[in-house]
Amino acid sequence: MQLKDYQNTAIKKLLSRSKELLAQSGEKKVIFKAPTGSGKTIMSAEFLKQLIDDKEIKTPLSFIWTAPRKLHTQSKEKLEKYYEDTRALECSNFEDLTDKQIGENEILFLNWESINKKDKNTIVKENEKEFYLGKIVENTQSEGRQV
Repeated sequence: MQLKDYQNTAIKKLLSRSKELLAQSGEKKVIFKAPTGSGKTIMSAEFLKQLIDDKEIKTPLSFIWTAPRKLHTQSKEKLEKYYEDTRALECSNFEDLTDKQIGENEILFLNWESINKKDKNTIVKENEKEFYLGKIVENTQSEGRQV
């Protein structure tokens, strides 16, 4: 897919800022916002691909992608198609995770509402199997990957 100039510009800025943040210690979050119809999903897919391909970044990376309603499912399907030939990143749902962690170059897709209802949600709620989001992130980080 051929990206438009404004999309390439946005990806370059996002890549530059993300590299700055990755070089810093502590918690970091990247929130990408753009108008409806601007191609956010495809820009994000290309950004993530360029980020993991960047030789300046030495730390292995894992990702969490949240979206409201059923948009996380649509995004996952789009990214799986985008990475179909290169297999640059693996796209997973919560139940797909192996070894209770997010793998290197793996994107965990979650529904935003599902992780914000702590008292009713099995993804967030601690359990004896230690298969909940907090533990997944902790396990991923203990393997040396940034999330």
